[in-house]
Amino acid sequence: MSDWNEGYITDVDYTYGFYKEMAPAAIRFALLAAGYESPPVDRFNYCELGYGQGAGLALLAAANPGGDFWGTDFNPAHAAGAARLAGEAGLKNLHVFDDSFEQFGQRDLPQFDYITLHGIWSWVGTEVAQQIVDFIRLHLKVGGVVYISYNTLPGWTHALPMRGLLSQYVEFQSSQADPIGNRLDGALKLLEDLNQIPGSYFHRTPQLAERIKSLQGQNRNYLAHEYLNRHWQPVFFSQMVEALTPAKLTFTAHAGALNCIDAVNHTKELQAVLDRISNPIFKEIVRDLGINQTFRRDLFVRGPRRLSRTDHAAGLLDTTYALVTERSKCELKIKTHVGEANLQAEAYDPVLDRLASQGPTQGRALMTPAELERMGGASRLLQALVVLVGTGYAQPCRPIAKDDGSTAASTAFNHVIIERTLRGDASDFNYLASAQLGSGIVVPRLPKFFIRALARQPKADTPTVAAAVWDVLKAAGQGLVKDGKNIDGDAASLQELAERYEEWSAGQKPIAQHLGLIA
Repeated sequence: MSDWNEGYITDVDYTYGFYKEMAPAAIRFALLAAGYESPPVDRFNYCELGYGQGAGLALLAAANPGGDFWGTDFNPAHAAGAARLAGEAGLKNLHVFDDSFEQFGQRDLPQFDYITLHGIWSWVGTEVAQQIVDFIRLHLKVGGVVYISYNTLPGWTHALPMRGLLSQYVEFQSSQADPIGNRLDGALKLLEDLNQIPGSYFHRTPQLAERIKSLQGQNRNYLAHEYLNRHWQPVFFSQMVEALTPAKLTFTAHAGALNCIDAVNHTKELQAVLDRISNPIFKEIVRDLGINQTFRRDLFVRGPRRLSRTDHAAGLLDTTYALVTERSKCELKIKTHVGEANLQAEAYDPVLDRLASQGPTQGRALMTPAELERMGGASRLLQALVVLVGTGYAQPCRPIAKDDGSTAASTAFNHVIIERTLRGDASDFNYLASAQLGSGIVVPRLPKFFIRALARQPKADTPTVAAAVWDVLKAAGQGLVKDGKNIDGDAASLQELAERYEEWSAGQKPIAQHLGLIA
């Protein structure tokens, strides 16, 4: 490998991805839920270090036309792809580079309200980690926030030999001339074989069996970037705190809002232990041990400021919320670190029903005074709002004026993504941008084409949409699959498309309309 890549995998491109926790509106909400002030979400500067393919950064730029987005990824193939996407979508507020973090920090850059890194810290050595800290120290505003996600201990402890075996097999046991996917297949086969041998480390570590099984079905490019970098080191939370202290950062909140609700994250026994601990950093250390944490998404702030109880409540009530999961799939039994938790119907059903029927709605307009009294007061509503965002049933919206024309950029971006999907380019990027959210929403392959048809004929009926989608699929040499079998013939394909469109119309179409993906 050449020196410029610092031991990072460059033989294959990284996968396309988007992580909603990195959206400014989501970061604001996580800080708000934890009781802290946040940077602005209307006019701001945002930077991502190590943006991969750049599709997620481009989506955020499209969904937040009032923000200015910057980023670097040392892989020139990634940077070229991100620049091409920005050009096709006409994103004037996106600036991408292929600098190292050190080189990027020497550019004439604005001061940033948001600096984000997804997973990067786990894959770099000491020197590059220091470059990251130096960049943050120089370029983050006072009051600015850093989103950083990373593999953590103790949760990864039992899997360290597994990662070592994967990496060493690819380095020593396979031919460097073979494609990386083939070499990984051989390594995974060896893992499976060892897992079946009585007395082996893998056989004696039963929690590894499910992880090994899950690796088999994962994208090989993803596995290469996740496991084969020269530098690969999960860390304890305390090590992350120590590393970021020179940049004047303070741990402030988890990026996932649900982590604010102790009752759905901790057993009674763990909570009793945590209640005895006053130091917030040590409490996080013990919490990670108590839930066997494997991955953290943390928010560190330069100069965090606590909100008063009044401002905290007002912030949650003044936020606008949108349902992003169809109402029938919003179950009141949710999975948590401690198993399952039951949400009380009298608190959650009215909120979910109104979001489904009204579309994006301000928190304080979701329940009447009489309903608030029946559910036990405003504090129950505040908790319900945090839980609904934390479960992914709802998302917070960014502040937006209805007449500000801000959907133009997201519409253009979505058009590019849909056309690329039709060509088979970036077909695994199943997200579209919503200016209402300032973020993205999952949209699988066929619904993308339904949206494409409706953009051309907003009042089209089911047969018309089915015909339009089938025409473009045939022209692109693509077909339909049902129950693992190809569907043959125009009539059968049109019938299948009509059925799938009707199903989508009954569930996800109203959400797409509320979020501005279709008229």
